[in-house]
Amino acid sequence: MNKKICNVIFGMLVFTLIFNNIPKPIQLNFLGGPVGSKLVVYPLIAAFAYTFYCQYKYKDVFVDIKPFLKYILVFISIMLFSTVVGLFNYPYYDLVLNGPVNQIEKLPKVLAFCHAHGVDVDSKLLMQAWIIARQLKSVLMEAFWCFGGAYIIYCWYKDDWQQAVDILIKSLIASFTVLFLYAVVEVAYLGGNLTSRSILTAINPYIHTIVTNHGWWPPLLWKDQLRLVFPEPSHVGNFIALGLPVIWYKYFNKNEKIWGISLLITIIMSFLVFMTKARTAYAMLFGMTILLLALIVLGKQLKLIKQYIVICVCIAIGFGCFVGFSSIKSNNAAKPKDNIAVEALENNFTSLASSNKRSNGARYALLKSHFRTGLQHPVLGVGRGLTSAYVEHNFTPEEAKNIEVAQWIKYQRERGPMADGYSIPDAMNEFVTRFSTSGILGFIVFFFPFAYVLLRLLKQWRNDKQLASMFMAFALISSLVAGCNGSVNLLYAIWILLGIAYAMALGKQKEKESNESA
Repeated sequence: MNKKICNVIFGMLVFTLIFNNIPKPIQLNFLGGPVGSKLVVYPLIAAFAYTFYCQYKYKDVFVDIKPFLKYILVFISIMLFSTVVGLFNYPYYDLVLNGPVNQIEKLPKVLAFCHAHGVDVDSKLLMQAWIIARQLKSVLMEAFWCFGGAYIIYCWYKDDWQQAVDILIKSLIASFTVLFLYAVVEVAYLGGNLTSRSILTAINPYIHTIVTNHGWWPPLLWKDQLRLVFPEPSHVGNFIALGLPVIWYKYFNKNEKIWGISLLITIIMSFLVFMTKARTAYAMLFGMTILLLALIVLGKQLKLIKQYIVICVCIAIGFGCFVGFSSIKSNNAAKPKDNIAVEALENNFTSLASSNKRSNGARYALLKSHFRTGLQHPVLGVGRGLTSAYVEHNFTPEEAKNIEVAQWIKYQRERGPMADGYSIPDAMNEFVTRFSTSGILGFIVFFFPFAYVLLRLLKQWRNDKQLASMFMAFALISSLVAGCNGSVNLLYAIWILLGIAYAMALGKQKEKESNESA
């Protein structure tokens, strides 16, 4: 393989992560599955095409292919078995068959075609076959693009993971640069500048989809919250789960060329996180500081505490800049800055523990109902794509009175439990969603590759003081936790990290770089 080509494609993979909801005309949903709505699908296609071409021509690209294929076979088998059993036991067929015929896309056309040609088809049987086919495609797409993408990165960099880390850092700096340039305009818009508002109105439709869900999400402009190039502010929290650990790695590694840049990025990104006023982003930033301290203690490397304190000071400076901006924006001399700081933390961080603040009532109701569904079917779950009717049934009367929950139920009853985009959503939490759809068995098989490599990395950190291993584990854990905000597939970052993590845990780096340690 030509390593330069691999490096360029890999750099584009990382750089395009921030564009996770591209406009409809350039989406590749049918081909790309879970990555079809993200810009990363294009460099991914290039990565797969080039890898398969080189494997065909040189026969030496794929490494450790047998254990990978065994795992994929087990993963696909369990996910499909869960869905087949779920369809066999599904108690809500009447709701589906008596609902709107167009709730399952393209199925009405198939029924009409069969009837027009005198073919007698049982609607329930056809619906079951259709769901199985749809979920088979979904599982195969996830296995191919997600686990397959991680495997390709592993193959490319197994013998030189340090090069992958270097490209990762450079590409992320480029991504941060784009975010910061966009933030200048967006912060000005939040400050009331009309020219910035016009600029955002003009460019946002070229960055992500506009009002594609329920007629309002994502809006053209987000009122009083910063969201950068993402469709909503909370997604900033998912990005920093990858971006900040990688940037901090170079600072802790005492790289003189970049440590100053690392601290500057930390200050600016912290300011932008606080500007999102998104609880997910706040929780991720604070949680990551706690996790970093825990990993330092785990590795018994207390000499890193000084650098850790510097990181915390940078975050505090970012928060101070946010308070200052908010004070100027409010133009209220009677309102002390400490009040602004307290209100920001109460509304956007401590409010996470409240069941009745902001959207917590609906979100926690959805989470609990999905968890109840999983407890009722603990081994295999209810099957992918089949949770909506169960979840509606498992809402308590009090939960069903919540305005947002009531709206979900209303949409589902009008459009049908299989209506994509209008049925009750998943748990907005990767872990609970996996539990309700595929049970403990599906949960274990999905997260096994992550758990295995994390144990290897943490062992390297604790025993060999490999700083790179610690920060890769840090980024991977953070990105998994970010899956509590919707899905681990919200950004493709988790799969890039998984590929590098396996290269780091099972491969080797160049001889000249092998002595790096804390």
